[in-house]
Amino acid sequence: MLTARRQNFFAAALFLVVALMTQQVVGWGWLADVDKEASKLARRIDTPRGLLTVTVTLGLRGLILTVCVPWLLWLSRQRKSWTPIGGFVLVLLFETGLVGALKMAVGRTFPYHHRYVDNMMIDVGGLAFPSGHAANSVALWGFMAWFLTLERREWRPVAYVLTAIVALIVGVSSWLIDTHWITDILTGFALGGIALLATTGILNALGLSSVATTQREQEVLL
Repeated sequence: MLTARRQNFFAAALFLVVALMTQQVVGWGWLADVDKEASKLARRIDTPRGLLTVTVTLGLRGLILTVCVPWLLWLSRQRKSWTPIGGFVLVLLFETGLVGALKMAVGRTFPYHHRYVDNMMIDVGGLAFPSGHAANSVALWGFMAWFLTLERREWRPVAYVLTAIVALIVGVSSWLIDTHWITDILTGFALGGIALLATTGILNALGLSSVATTQREQEVLL
């Protein structure tokens, strides 16, 4: 279990990652050059694009909501608590707000908009940076992994590994089909992690997770 101090440390580290990526993209640093070379490499690799266009949808917000919302609504009704669906909505709002704000602020073109990747441009109305799919895969699937293992901690490492695999699949698929630059994807991962850490930290602090509630009841009984 992450302590509050560790959560703060990881959140601060992820904020630094986002700051570095943003500076490199806006200031056309060496990571922007890496983006161009990675995009050229993706176009040279012979990949099953049909399959990749399917696997990248694991980070599609609509798909995730379709799968998770009915399940969480059922859990909220069964447990007579708004925490399952409320926590999911909270992480969704955090992640959407962070990603949306940075997209609007940076305005980066998508790699597939140009025949030549040397035409990568900033502040032209594009919304490539950061990747929403990457952020969704970490924040939303990550919340499901966290919540569903609150009472089964022995399964949490497995759940987090599965979340990481899904996020990796989404990121690699997006890169190979040329829908996002590498820095878009990495920044999306970081923002998704920030949203997840913020949400779980709030729920634990307020005692709204089942574990925190159980601990509080035990303290009252003692």
